[in-house]
Amino acid sequence: MKPSLFVLVLFISFPAFAQYVVRNGGYTVQCLDARPKTLEIMEGEAQGFAIHYSSKRSYLAKAADLISRISLVDAGKSQKYTAWLKEWKSQIIWMPELDLYSPADKGTVVLPFKHCRERIGIVQINETRFGEQKYWINPVVWNNLDEDQKAALLLHELIYRDLLEEHPESNSFLVRKINLKIHTVDIAREKKSFAELLSLL
Repeated sequence: MKPSLFVLVLFISFPAFAQYVVRNGGYTVQCLDARPKTLEIMEGEAQGFAIHYSSKRSYLAKAADLISRISLVDAGKSQKYTAWLKEWKSQIIWMPELDLYSPADKGTVVLPFKHCRERIGIVQINETRFGEQKYWINPVVWNNLDEDQKAALLLHELIYRDLLEEHPESNSFLVRKINLKIHTVDIAREKKSFAELLSLL
């Protein structure tokens, strides 16, 4: 191939090759006269589950505490998520005045509530070819969440990132199920069932 033709092909091809891949959205639910919650927490409450939030104060400390629950079953995943949590703030891109959107990746959702609106708070962007991991966050949605819901949404993204490494076409149904389990079960008593659930990642 002539050098000039090679340069032309490279110039045309590079933008397509360098595209980030928008992977998924972290959903929240805003109902009338209520603070917004993450989709899985809202689903769990609708099904009658008792939610066990972390007693820590900040959302980052709460997220770390939630991750520590996983260590009772899978120390490797707990260490992986802890490492990702440390990178979290440096990977945020705030997207003010923008309604984030994502593929329809949340599977089947049934919420027995009226006057509720689903909004995406986070869109995760993962381009493994370049080692890039970013999180677009809508600050309006994010700042409306309390610290417990921020921690739940953050953990959702870490679990999803783990799932996407092996199953890039997955939707968020399994992610929400695992995140809800972390918030509801006594993992020490339910090690086997929780380990089986984590093994699907």
